[in-house]
Amino acid sequence: MSKITQQLETLLKQSSKKNNSFKPVFYRLTNSEDRVAFTELLYTSRLEVFDNIRGQIDELIKCNAPSKKFSADDLLEESKKLIGDLSFYEYGVWVHYPWSNRLVHILDKKEFIDLRTSRNQNKITIEERDVLLQKKIGIIGLSVGQSVAVTLAMERGCGELRLADFDVLELTNLNRIRTGLNNLGLAKVYAVAREIAEIDPYLEVKCFPEGITEANMDQFFCAEGKLDLLIEESDGFDIKILSRHKARELKIPVLMEASDRCMVDVERFDLEPNRSILHGLVDHLDLATLKGLKTTEQKIPYMLEILGIDSASPRLKASMLEIEQSINTWPQLASAVTMGGGITADVSRRILLNQFSDSGRYNVDIEELIADKREAEPIIEEQANSRINRETLWQLAKTNPSDACAADLEQIVIAAGQAPSLGNMQPWNWVSCDSSLFLLFNAEYRLSSLDTDYLASYTSLGASLENAKLKAASLGYTSQVSLFPVVDNPELVASICFTSSPVKELINEGLEAIIPIQQTNRKKATSTPVELDTLNKIKAMIGNCDGLKLDFITNPKQIDQIAEIYGKSERLQQLDPAIHKDYFGKGLFFDAAKTPRRGVSVEALEMPTIMKYATRMVSDKRVAQYLMAWNKGQILESWHKGIVASSPVIGVLSVNDQSKESLIHAGSEAQRIWLKANLMGLAFQPLNLPIYINKRFNASRQSNKQWHANIFSETESISRQLNTIFTEFETKEPVFLFRVFYAEKTGHKSERIELIDMYQNLTS
Repeated sequence: MSKITQQLETLLKQSSKKNNSFKPVFYRLTNSEDRVAFTELLYTSRLEVFDNIRGQIDELIKCNAPSKKFSADDLLEESKKLIGDLSFYEYGVWVHYPWSNRLVHILDKKEFIDLRTSRNQNKITIEERDVLLQKKIGIIGLSVGQSVAVTLAMERGCGELRLADFDVLELTNLNRIRTGLNNLGLAKVYAVAREIAEIDPYLEVKCFPEGITEANMDQFFCAEGKLDLLIEESDGFDIKILSRHKARELKIPVLMEASDRCMVDVERFDLEPNRSILHGLVDHLDLATLKGLKTTEQKIPYMLEILGIDSASPRLKASMLEIEQSINTWPQLASAVTMGGGITADVSRRILLNQFSDSGRYNVDIEELIADKREAEPIIEEQANSRINRETLWQLAKTNPSDACAADLEQIVIAAGQAPSLGNMQPWNWVSCDSSLFLLFNAEYRLSSLDTDYLASYTSLGASLENAKLKAASLGYTSQVSLFPVVDNPELVASICFTSSPVKELINEGLEAIIPIQQTNRKKATSTPVELDTLNKIKAMIGNCDGLKLDFITNPKQIDQIAEIYGKSERLQQLDPAIHKDYFGKGLFFDAAKTPRRGVSVEALEMPTIMKYATRMVSDKRVAQYLMAWNKGQILESWHKGIVASSPVIGVLSVNDQSKESLIHAGSEAQRIWLKANLMGLAFQPLNLPIYINKRFNASRQSNKQWHANIFSETESISRQLNTIFTEFETKEPVFLFRVFYAEKTGHKSERIELIDMYQNLTS
């Protein structure tokens, strides 16, 4: 075994000496020095010899006289005329490839190029080819760049290639880079240069195995003549920016091909020297920050900024969410890379021949061009409840006279409109009539997929009603509330008449002052504990309220369990098709400047950058479908889970029954709890999503609804875990889950609709 080992080590050492070799050696036997060196090579090396010179000569003769038909004798006669006094062995050039010890006999440069490019005509004319032979192209990055470089070489789209990449070939590269296993561990630049040399040894190739750096950038761009075109395919975002700055300074056009959806990016700095880098997409990015990016996860947001998150394919976006979760890096396929190489070579040629002059981004999406025909999805609009008629309201108002003036009624409604609601949908309308107020349920504004039996809507309406009572008390009124005063008409939630004798307890609590500044805080809790005395004061808010029960969970293990459930619920919210449609169609918005007053801006969620991008990507329903089918997307859980797990206390409010009256009452008390917590300096975040999912699941099981297997499994798991926890605490029917904690103040408060959009004053 030791002899085998020694022999292998000797061979490996000999082989390693060739690792940096990428230039072939030419021998012309008509040159005496070459002849001597060639003879020495024959006697000192174990060569594989390939001699097809006669076939090349025959082919050259035919190409030079395309209209003539040659017999075998004719070709032999013409061949002898061509080579003159030389033997066939002496004619042309012998090319030695040191890395493979192959010796190949080929035509000399001009004849070789003429013959090898003869089948380009007249897609590329002789004149155009000769122009291209004078051009220099630089390629940075040799994954996609490998396919581009080899295609350019095959087509003879330039006279010189400069290749830059600091990386070596690994087995994982072979899913998209065409090379042999024997090249593993070899610098990518040398592997590509060798492949090109074996196609066309006369094509000038210069290698930069250290990649592009600030130190060698001038040499790459300018040594022995300025580049005519840069093809940038680097993974380094600082190099992407720096190389473009250099190209713009030197007025060199830049191409980039992203393989995904075959996106080709063109920047004509030669024609537009003042053009913004990458079309202005990176004007706000700091170069020092880009240089400091180390992990793939850190790079993803910047990559998406550069590539354009909205233009990426659903599969790529879904895969990006799995980076450093279930996969190591972003995927690329040989089919896409190969196609991208061809398209980039085509665009390069047309730029260099002045046949294409625009800048911009272009997609050649094969999945869109060649795809099954799809029928448009039917548009199903949820029917809003009919508005209650005026006569009914006038009759109710006359039955219960009220003292409030018009100005005070407006102030009461403004406070009522500040109440929290699921997705900030604000499912209410307020109507005043003869000094009385009426709360109406506006079913048009609800996230129906999470609002089973109107649990979320009724608790939100209860919160709005509580705000109205608190504001009325601060203005000197007692509120007389009648819930659902019209039988069999759930649209009319409450009627309120006001008398000029406020409930002093409501004023003394001081909750009304918190209404304008009430906020959801989604930050991590600090290490400061919430004292038992503080929790008891919050618990006292509901006192002996009939049918309500408030529990506090402080056991870290149980809090971790709830955190896990909440994380799963957030993921499910974004993957379940029905909830996804509501969440991203109505509830969440990505452009804060365009966010309507209903719904929540993604900025208000105060998520880390990677989570914002993850949420943005999964807003594409096709991305959600992929993640659901793969049973992936755990990144959507992690941040939410960590936030909840940091909490010292989680509260759960439960009811005896879930009648609409009980839910209104629970919503009112939940609002008081929230305001009290904020008044005492505590941060507050509702965590109702698991409750809504659990209720939806139970209702769907009763109706035998068909679920996707992965969705069913996740939903069932959430339901089972949630029920286990609540059973331990002997809760009744949970309707409101929340956390209270100390944290940095949040800087975001969701907008509310204007008074004019939720309030109507009926006059006789």
